[in-house]
Amino acid sequence: MQAKYDIIIVGGGMAGSCLALALANTSLRIAVIEAAPLSRKQNDDAGKRAIALSWGSRCLLKQLNVWNELQEAGAVVIKQIHISDQGGFGKTRLSAAEQKVEALGYVVEAVKIEAALSEKLASLDVDMICPAELLTYTVSSEGVEVTIKQGNEESSLFCRLIVGADGGQSVVASLAGLERCEQAYNQQAITALIQTESEQQQIAYERFTPEGPIAMLPHVTGAYSLVWAMPPTQAKEIMALSNEAFASALQAGFGHWLGGLSIDGPRQCFPLNLSYVRHPISDRVVLIGNAAQQLHPIAGQGFNLGLRDAALLADVVRTKWGEVAVNEILKVYADRRKVDKHLIVGFTDKLVKTFSTNHGGVSFIRNSGLLLIDKLPVLKNQLAIQAMGLATRLARLNKG
Repeated sequence: MQAKYDIIIVGGGMAGSCLALALANTSLRIAVIEAAPLSRKQNDDAGKRAIALSWGSRCLLKQLNVWNELQEAGAVVIKQIHISDQGGFGKTRLSAAEQKVEALGYVVEAVKIEAALSEKLASLDVDMICPAELLTYTVSSEGVEVTIKQGNEESSLFCRLIVGADGGQSVVASLAGLERCEQAYNQQAITALIQTESEQQQIAYERFTPEGPIAMLPHVTGAYSLVWAMPPTQAKEIMALSNEAFASALQAGFGHWLGGLSIDGPRQCFPLNLSYVRHPISDRVVLIGNAAQQLHPIAGQGFNLGLRDAALLADVVRTKWGEVAVNEILKVYADRRKVDKHLIVGFTDKLVKTFSTNHGGVSFIRNSGLLLIDKLPVLKNQLAIQAMGLATRLARLNKG
């Protein structure tokens, strides 16, 4: 017998799991199709990456009743954000005290977020179909026929709405024919854990250099999590250096804000691009998270934007389901998400282009801008609000 659902979420990563959690304990029948078991993710180096959670994301995760688990898992508090330009006079410092909040944000390992969400979902009425992969789907006036593969067996499911939360290589987006806009930044990012001479653990650093930005986030291990962007040829050279030479090159670019630096563990390198679907909805289909947009990590907004996708979609579905047609629900969602998406995608893109050049005129302007922001409370407040994920109204999930 064909299993029938109201909503099938393809992709059980962080964005997909948050959506499932926000829709649990309703009258809706929800299924999540996920290719990789949690045990495999926990053993993957990608799961160790540090995720910057904004204050707004903390508020949403608290509504989903998983924030306490993330705190217990070692969420590291960010009390200050320090922004500077290598060789320039401009600096901007944002602080939680000035914003009258307990933190501007937090840092948590990706695998710990996934584990907390998975544990919470296991106790709720959500069908987890894992491991399984989406093969195809067909949309009709009645709903969506979904074909999946588990091992060597194929089976068919039915739903009224399919959500693509299956990452940047989204199968859902491809099958729906949703056009993806791509822009290569001619940069690669090197990630690693960095030991620091300083014991300071509550400041996040964004250091702009002519080659690309250097981000340093406090990590639960007591080290700092590095994301260092640069042109591909330079990345190849830097990756080939010994640990001591690598630390020396990083020190030259980052400075001595954290004292002496040394590398702790392996390094990884990957290309940086802007990728987004301009219109993330189709007939009974919607994309969220990385399936809808992948950003440069310069501002640490990727997961935060994806979480707001999931939260608002859940908010609209919970409010409108059964009152209007599914495609009308998707139109409401897309209209309400438009401003936030446009703001963050544009802001991130402009940061990359403005702060990855050594042109003298641009350098003077950006340093003057950083200094002006630091001295004018109204500008600093606006930057802090955006960094905290509060530039637009947060969704209400009615979950405590």
